Amino acid sequence: MSKSTKLKAIVAGVLITVIALIYGGPWILYFWGLEGMSGKPALPSVIANVQQQQALWEKAGCEGTPTLVELDPVSYFFSAGTLEAPPPATIFAWRIAAAYQREHQLRDGASWQQLSGSAMVIWITRHWTIEQILSKTIELDAKQKNIQHP
Repeated sequence: MSKSTKLKAIVAGVLITVIALIYGGPWILYFWGLEGMSGKPALPSVIANVQQQQALWEKAGCEGTPTLVELDPVSYFFSAGTLEAPPPATIFAWRIAAAYQREHQLRDGASWQQLSGSAMVIWITRHWTIEQILSKTIELDAKQKNIQHP
């Protein structure tokens, strides 16, 4: 094998490794973050009607019809360093993830909380519908009101 062929092979290997880390790293962090909590949140007990969902959507300052953008670990990871606002449904997914995390976090520390919370937000947007997300948020809000005003 000539020197130029060896050099090409080394460069190709380095490029493949860098690309694998760029795209594979966030997925590894995602699965690792999910391991920081026991189980997954339960779906809402009932689906709220369209008017209730729309009211919650608008109350949060979101415009138009409720829509869900499915998050993935790579785009989520790279969007963290930008000033761009996350998709509106992320607000509600974070609410669900945070409520679940309070009772199911397996590891201590702010870094674990952030990693596990982010992973759960991604998981929720990938496995639930917007109707389920909004209905669960309404359910959590009702539960919170009952705790504050029995």
